[in-house]
Amino acid sequence: MKILRKHYTFIEEARCRGERFVIFQGGRRSGKTTSILQYIHLHLLQHPHTQAIIVTNTFARLRDSILSDLHSIFEENRRTQKLYAGTAPSVLYYNGSMITFTYADRDTRGYTSNKHFIFFNEAIQYKEHIARDLLKAATTGATVFFDYNPYTRFWVNERYETERNKLITTWRDNPFLSEFVQAEMLRIEEEGRHAAPGTMERYLYEVECLGIDSTLSGLCFPHTTALPVDEYFTCPVPEILAADWGVSGTRGDPDVLIGVKIMPDSIYMHEYYYSNEGGDDAFAAAMQLPTFRRQPFIFDTATGGRQRIEGLFARTGLRFKYMPASKGAGSVLIGIRNLQPYKICITTTSRNLLQEAAQYRYEEKNGLLAPIDAYNHGFDCLRYAFTYYATRPKKGGPGGTHQ
Repeated sequence: MKILRKHYTFIEEARCRGERFVIFQGGRRSGKTTSILQYIHLHLLQHPHTQAIIVTNTFARLRDSILSDLHSIFEENRRTQKLYAGTAPSVLYYNGSMITFTYADRDTRGYTSNKHFIFFNEAIQYKEHIARDLLKAATTGATVFFDYNPYTRFWVNERYETERNKLITTWRDNPFLSEFVQAEMLRIEEEGRHAAPGTMERYLYEVECLGIDSTLSGLCFPHTTALPVDEYFTCPVPEILAADWGVSGTRGDPDVLIGVKIMPDSIYMHEYYYSNEGGDDAFAAAMQLPTFRRQPFIFDTATGGRQRIEGLFARTGLRFKYMPASKGAGSVLIGIRNLQPYKICITTTSRNLLQEAAQYRYEEKNGLLAPIDAYNHGFDCLRYAFTYYATRPKKGGPGGTHQ
């Protein structure tokens, strides 16, 4: 097993000092999540009947990220047995040790106080009450891990961080990265090291490469361009549909439906529907196109989202595959950050999307810069589509919520 010695040593020393909370703050590819999983795994192997629980922001991340990492770790020890029970997988070890899992949207009541390890993965993406409720499941002397990418300070920093229990880790601490990933991180460093403070390039450098807090200014998506409509429809990349619901028949937020095509270095966007006047009948009419057949359709769960998508499924007679958007605390800024490496190409007929690209920016709130809550409906759809694309099950793996 390839162990990141710096991470392992930090955990050991923190536990020897009696630190209850161990915090890993770091950028992409730093290996923080894998290191914590490895430590828990090795400890459970060495100490029979030890109990651990791992917490993620969504079930999709649990399924597609955490369990994938654990599968790799388990390859080193064939005696570990994996047990699955519906949407609550668990891992039972031959010596009686056990890992259970939960996620932020799951009811946490009923856990007994027998957990020796609790790991809050990507803790910045959910609210403090999730951690507060689950800490009741800890034994006396349990070790509690938090890891996250540091786009801003949040409740972990205010409540659980001390002078000695946090490790800031970067991709340079991980010697096991492929040459391709190392080249990607070096490119981000080169672009951001000398960039002006407050720019996206500087932000990505500080957060993704240095693992430190940063701030943003200017447009949320500065790298956008217009795209001829024909180029969108002739692009052979599979299309993902995404919807953001508004309040029909009012002056409130619009209903929006866009198409997204994602390539290695660019993303195409096309506006199919954008209105706060039409309602579901007009929305369904906009979907009656020959190209709408089997695309994945990611829908916003707010504003009666599931009832509306089920109604559209019945109205249109189209057999598209619909799945709820992955959302949560911090997901907006994290989604914007994850889209920055891509050039965003918007079709020339997508008038509202082009306006959003020119107006969606950051503003100061309580001393911090945050995206404004306006000119964001189409780009909310883009975030939903991209999150689905990035976390979709691999071929042959378990499917999502398909119809």
